[in-house]
Amino acid sequence: MMARQDTVDVVGLLTKLAEAQHKAELGELDPRELPGLVRAQRLVREYAGWPVEADSDR
Repeated sequence: MMARQDTVDVVGLLTKLAEAQHKAELGELDPRELPGLVRAQRLVREYAGWPVEADSDR
């Protein structure tokens, strides 16, 4: 049985989302996923209290 994890690795999550975004930009993933991936990164940053502007160049 897995223990419940009450914390989120924000850096790890943002890294995974950025990697998926990059793959979508290259056509390795469905490019229609791009807006959702960008939005997810903004939401994670907002939730963590991190600057959202850091993703504005993507």
